[in-house]
Amino acid sequence: MSERVDLLVVGGGTAGLPAAAEAAEQGLDVLLVEKADRLGGTLWRSWAQMAAAGTGLQRTRGIRDTPDLHYDDVMRISRGTADPDLVRLAVDHAAETVDRLMSAGFDMDPDAPAVLYFHEPYSVARTYWGREAGKSVLDVLLPRVRGLADRGRIRVRTRTALTGLRGGGGPSVEAAVLRDAAGAVEEVEAGAVVLTTGGYAGNPGLFPLLTGGAPLRGPAAETSAGDGILAALSLGARLRGSDMFLPTYGGTLRAGSDWETAHLDDFPQLTPQERPPWEIHVNRSGLRFVAEDDASVDVREHALARQRGVEFWVVYDQRAVEEAPPLFPSWGEADLERAFTGNPSFTRADDLDSLAEAAGIDPQGLRLTVREYNRAVAGGGDPLGRTHLPAPLERGPFYAVRNHGTVLKSPAGLAVDGRLRVLGDDGRPFTNLYAAGEALGGSSMSGRSFVSGMSVTPALSFGRLIGRAAAGEDQHWRP
Repeated sequence: MSERVDLLVVGGGTAGLPAAAEAAEQGLDVLLVEKADRLGGTLWRSWAQMAAAGTGLQRTRGIRDTPDLHYDDVMRISRGTADPDLVRLAVDHAAETVDRLMSAGFDMDPDAPAVLYFHEPYSVARTYWGREAGKSVLDVLLPRVRGLADRGRIRVRTRTALTGLRGGGGPSVEAAVLRDAAGAVEEVEAGAVVLTTGGYAGNPGLFPLLTGGAPLRGPAAETSAGDGILAALSLGARLRGSDMFLPTYGGTLRAGSDWETAHLDDFPQLTPQERPPWEIHVNRSGLRFVAEDDASVDVREHALARQRGVEFWVVYDQRAVEEAPPLFPSWGEADLERAFTGNPSFTRADDLDSLAEAAGIDPQGLRLTVREYNRAVAGGGDPLGRTHLPAPLERGPFYAVRNHGTVLKSPAGLAVDGRLRVLGDDGRPFTNLYAAGEALGGSSMSGRSFVSGMSVTPALSFGRLIGRAAAGEDQHWRP
């Protein structure tokens, strides 16, 4: 006999935790299931940067900001490719989300809010983060959920995966099929279902199928397999954002993997505002394709997206090793030595031709590129417009580090209406099937770009809104 609950929340991460908590506090019988062996989702791995306009913290620091300015910045940075209705909903609730975290004891980094440059920058300081990144968010969310679980208001099951949905009329959802770690399958009937299962950036087989053939290279967990998206699609849901792939600029593969990269904290430092480059970046033909110190990361990302294999090599010489700020700030000398002796993405050689051949770069192209770059350093002017030209590349040994356009969040996801109800192929919403977080696709909030804080904050806000809506509290859709 099937179990029956008022609300089933599938995915215990950034959006699922507040959705379950809000609904339980409104009196609903809530079942929260999570595929991993612990709640928290990507917050265990994420920097968890947030963005909000008009917060109490901004006011105390004399920063004048409004949701309208926030909306305009998101649409400017995304070149109008983000979903305008969802962005509007997100920015209107963002300040409340951050203020609620603060009032609950969130450990805000003292440097926040700030203008950051890992993504295209905002016009004002509105990016926030905790001292312990995603763990700072979990330090607020998890005690709330655990307290409700201790009082019997939420039932939590970890190591439990969604394998399918059973539809009803309307369109609607009647039940979800779940599988536990032992392989036992159970059908759970629910008054409403919330898909907060994340994206598919941990599934190298599925990624190109949902993203126009684009390759997957990234640090995502294998639990980000697209379960919720696939279950909804099998029920007739609509997919959006398949054409919105844009790579994050840089990231090195783990030794032995053809898709999994090092953790984000261990990426090379390629943000010129943080570390002006001493290296050149070349494609497989040995040619530079963008000014390495271009202030716009969006320009660099779009340039990378046009390169064969969506990859490039960071090339430098011994002088850069000795005089430049560290390219890998989190790595020690022993880490780098292990990489250059055991990771095929890391190559060094006494001369440029040997380096190119070992790294998989065209030798003639690399020779010509280095010659042209060295002329620019000597005062000839860089043809790509680079202005930071600290030293020529001329003293061996020479180094090449293969980088990829990486995926930190999957672009495609489920289309939803203004109440976050999943839409069918015919445009009608499922009456009781909601989605939030990366199940909506990263492009819903950022379009074909990356906008600071427009993943975590909307996920937190939308989870809270869905939890209230499931309990009949629809008046909260506008702040």
